Formats: sequence, structure tokens, C-alpha cells
Amino acid sequence: IVEGRHLKDEDIVGKNDAYVELYLDKDYKQRTTTVHNSNSPTWNEKFIFHLQKHDDDLHLHIYDDDVVGRDSVGSAKIDLKKHVFNKGRYDEWVKLPAMLGLRSKGEIHVIIEHHP
Repeated sequence: IVEGRHLKDEDIVGKNDAYVELYLDKDYKQRTTTVHNSNSPTWNEKFIFHLQKHDDDLHLHIYDDDVVGRDSVGSAKIDLKKHVFNKGRYDEWVKLPAMLGLRSKGEIHVIIEHHP
């Protein structure tokens, strides 16, 4: 997870305290650190997933960490079969679509390297 840009601001005062939660299986989630007060955070964090037979999608959920709870900024899903397997490397800005895809809630820069 490299960075984000133009993340929709969920706070009334200040900017997002953003982090990304990512998973193949809901029972095993990983997350970035929280970058405070930024709508274009830089994480530059690496995660390793050991793929199982039916792990076809990488789920990304971006949150704004608040004193009480968290607000959802947006989410996206990367189809690993279509974009990563057999290609080896994926380096893209992933859009976080808003309702009905009419607007964007920002983008997350993701690099995936697949080593079978």
C-alpha cells in the first residue's frame, strides 16, 4: 500500500486520520499505520499474503480513525485473477467509487507482486 490521494474528508474539522485495512479472507485482516491529518497520506507499507485456492480478490477498506470509532472513507476490490495472476506485477491507482459510481472518494496506489 503506497499512498492515497484526494481521499474524501469525513471530518467536520481537520483532515482524515487515514488507514487501510486489507484482506483476502475476513478472518485475517491486516492494516496500515494511521497517517494523521492528511487527505493524501503516504504509507509505503508492505504486506505478505499466503494465497489459498479460492483467494481471488484483495479487499481494501479505507477508514478515518476518530477518537470514538472510525468513519468509512471508501472501499475497493482488486480481482487478482484478472489483474495479477499470470502477470506477476500490478501497479495501479485504485479508485474508491462513491454511490452508484457517480463520484470518487479518492484513490489508493497499490503495488502487488505475485510469486507463485
